[in-house]
Order: sequence, then C-alpha cells, then structure tokens
Amino acid sequence: MARPLWLIDLDNTLYDASWRVMGEINRRMTAFMAERLSLSEQQASHLRERYWRRYGATLLGLVRHHEIDPHEFLARTHPHQELHHLVPKSRGGRYRVSRLAGERWLLTNASRRYAHRLLQLLGLKRCFDRVIAMEDMKLIGRLRPKPSMLLMRTLLRQSGRPAGRVRLIDDHDENLQAAHRLGMRTARVLTSKTIRRRARDSGRPLAARRPSYVRLQVHCLGSLIRAQHFR
Repeated sequence: MARPLWLIDLDNTLYDASWRVMGEINRRMTAFMAERLSLSEQQASHLRERYWRRYGATLLGLVRHHEIDPHEFLARTHPHQELHHLVPKSRGGRYRVSRLAGERWLLTNASRRYAHRLLQLLGLKRCFDRVIAMEDMKLIGRLRPKPSMLLMRTLLRQSGRPAGRVRLIDDHDENLQAAHRLGMRTARVLTSKTIRRRARDSGRPLAARRPSYVRLQVHCLGSLIRAQHFR
C-alpha cells in the first residue's frame, strides 16, 4: 500500500500567522490596491476581502478584473527580509512535522519566496518533499490556487495515490470542501492561538462544530500527530 501523502497548508496551520504576519500582508495588499486602482484605503480593504471570499485568493480577482501582474503583487505584498519580526518563536516544530508518517507536500497560496523563507525561520525546510506555492499553480494558462478543483485533481494525479491515501491539512473550509469532494481525507486546524485568545478576551470564546467534510478537527499540530491515523 502506498504511503499516505500529506498536503499541508502554511499560514495558521503550521504556525500562528494571525500573531503578526497576516495583518502585515493584509495591510500591504490594501495599500497596493489603493495605489494601483486609485481607491481609498477603506474601498481597497473592502474589495480585498470581497475578492478573497469570492475567489479564495485576492490575487485572482485582481488578475481577472484589473489585469494585475501576479508576480508584482506577490513581491509587493508578502514580506521577506523582515519576517523574523513577524513570526512567533516556537520550539519542536520540526520534530512534530517529521512525525507525520508518509510523504509531505507544502501547499500554500502564498509566494514561493515567502514560503521558503518561512520554512527556514520555522526550522521546517527539510520536512517537506515538495513545496507548491502560488507560482506553481498555473494550469491551462490561468492561476488555479486553492480551492480550485482542477488544482486538487492535478495534485491527486501527480501523487499517484488513491484519494483515500491523500490528506489535506488546512484552516479554510473552502479548501477542505474541495478535497473532500474528491475523496481525500481532511483535517481542519480550527484556529490559531492568537484568534482563540482574542475570542476569549472579547467574551465570545470560539466553539465550532465539525462539519461533514472535515474528518478530524484539531487546534494544533500536536493534536494532529496524536490522531494522524484518522480515517
């Protein structure tokens, strides 16, 4: 029997991106859109979120409706040199990820440069057999990032495994739904530490039921590893 393949998301799955990184990326995206599309900051922020909800990635809306160069967008919006100030320090990440038995592919809608830099900072660079970033998701002449069904089918074919031997670990429902429809096993990393703390501080602690398209729901990698043989 083929070893399982893990398709593992990056932000808010492998580390707590809500601590600082996601706020910085959103700020840069809003500034970029305000400048290039001649919008106010409020208009740009609203459009950024609308495209993210509609297409699964803000970049897709910008390419489709405004002919924005994806390489310029990724270079302008994803921090690189200053990432060490934006990522919370943690220990044991390499040990935890390496305990996931099977082949491991990183699957992220972020830029390749950003993904490799983050893996280096997190000490996870040698934990993955393959890194699939936004630049690698061009299929049939168009970008097809998560939750594209075409992307998921392509990865499944490339894996050479039956769908039941492929496991997607992600924090976004749309990505998990796409994988579930193809018969992949799915695990949802429900929220980051930062999001849980903010919810508690607001007096509205998070409590989410596990939907049918999620086979396993966890809060951290440690819990995932202990339950990694889920079906």
